Amino acid sequence: MHEDDLKEFVQAGVRADEELLWFGQPQFSRIWQREYRSRITKLFLLAAVLAVLLNIITFTFFGLSTILNIVLIVAIGGVILRFCWIYYLGRRLVYVLTSKRLVFFLESAKPIEYKSFPLDKLGEPKLARGTDGYDDVFFSDVKEVVFGISKGGYFESVLLRGKI
Repeated sequence: MHEDDLKEFVQAGVRADEELLWFGQPQFSRIWQREYRSRITKLFLLAAVLAVLLNIITFTFFGLSTILNIVLIVAIGGVILRFCWIYYLGRRLVYVLTSKRLVFFLESAKPIEYKSFPLDKLGEPKLARGTDGYDDVFFSDVKEVVFGISKGGYFESVLLRGKI
């Protein structure tokens, strides 16, 4: 998304009593790597592999099973939907820092508030510099991370100023 369009999009999602301090989109590959390795993705992949194996074993010894075919279709559909979600999240996620909170928006026709954290609940930020020029910012009190942003040091300094 073009920078001016992104700014308009973010302004539409910010509340009237908040001041926009910073916004940015993550690098797609960082989101993809993180979500691809997540527990839920591994669970979907394991379910699909088990459904395939169970279908093969049942077909070999007992013949075709309609119920197992349905389970197989559901398991593979779950994997496909998970990968579609990861793609959507990687392409449409926008991090927004306001004077009162850190918000994760999903870009669509209008901003969809995906996650929101008050600044006083985040805890101390910890910057992890990436070798590719994109940084990650971890927070001590929540299990969320701002992944793959350029100029992570700038984000961290703006965040610390906003908390004062």
